[in-house]
Amino acid sequence: MFGLPSLRIGKLFGIPLEVDASWFFIFFLVASTLTTSYFPSALPDREPVTYVALGFVTALAFFVSLVLHELAHSLVARAGGVRIARVTLFLFGGVSQMEEEPKGPGHEFVVAMAGPLTSVVLAVTFWFSHLWLAAVGAPDFLWVPIEYLALINFTLAIFNLLPGFPLDGGRVLRAIVWGLSGDLLKATKWASRSGQALGTLFIAVAVFGVLNGTFDFIWLAVMGWFLSTLAAGAYQQQLVRSSLAEVPVERIMSSPPVLAPAEISLDEMAHSYVLGGRHKRYPVVQDGRVIGMVDLDRVNEVPRADWPVVTVAEVAARDIGDIVVAPSTPVDAVLARLEPDGPGAVLVVEEGRLAGIVTRSDVIRLVRETAQQRD
Repeated sequence: MFGLPSLRIGKLFGIPLEVDASWFFIFFLVASTLTTSYFPSALPDREPVTYVALGFVTALAFFVSLVLHELAHSLVARAGGVRIARVTLFLFGGVSQMEEEPKGPGHEFVVAMAGPLTSVVLAVTFWFSHLWLAAVGAPDFLWVPIEYLALINFTLAIFNLLPGFPLDGGRVLRAIVWGLSGDLLKATKWASRSGQALGTLFIAVAVFGVLNGTFDFIWLAVMGWFLSTLAAGAYQQQLVRSSLAEVPVERIMSSPPVLAPAEISLDEMAHSYVLGGRHKRYPVVQDGRVIGMVDLDRVNEVPRADWPVVTVAEVAARDIGDIVVAPSTPVDAVLARLEPDGPGAVLVVEEGRLAGIVTRSDVIRLVRETAQQRD
């Protein structure tokens, strides 16, 4: 997100959970607002340390709610056969990064609704919990934060159901148009336009508010700009995906692929295979069989002094079963495996024989050619 680094903090249900660097800013903003405004108003005449503690814990609980919201999307998507790359918390909340589109409009609809429904369930749970705690005479500093979590989760559900892509409501809109028209690209176009219109409305309201002296509305303008930008980008991405879906990987693969013998040293590889090559990854062969993939980034992690004695086999990634595809596989189906933090390449195998290799640079070149043809 925003070109900033992400920190992986673990896995939930087998799905990697990451925190984008921009998240720390919004966490600090939420915690400080609770500390300096919300809790002093709801719980007057308390020690400052009480407000700080409540602000930090409540902000943390809110972001746990966001994780549960995104996990709901991810688990429903995965149940329908969609691979999930990760869940990432960032400046404007969270996002479930799916490696492919939902399988159909019905699947898209239930995936989109899973998040808001989870937030509603959390809101109802928190609301009745706060009522029960208040009724049994529990200290107010216990149930006031829970009341806030009920309200914020309900607000999150309502906001996400606004009909603007890529909000959940925009995805619901896309699912409906997709189901009626049978055309995913057309559905994405209309949902994207709705998202851009909603973003523009946010900006207009923010300008009106600022002109009337409500400078807090600047944050609404930022959200509007972000929503409009993402909506426009989503349609362009779908346009690219649609064009790539018509191209088999055999059309863009490098063939015959350059192979790296398992027994040679890294020093030999650097001089004989890497220099002048256009790829960063090479299949590794031993006794005529591909046993793995060597990544130049991993090679560079080995001290240069050790290159003459370390073999290619020692640094090659051995798990390649997930990156073997047939020549007829459409390019859009392998995009997720070409991401920088993924395998970075796919091996094209035909009748048990390695026919070629496809890397990110091959897809980028195809996208540029497709864009030029459209222009």
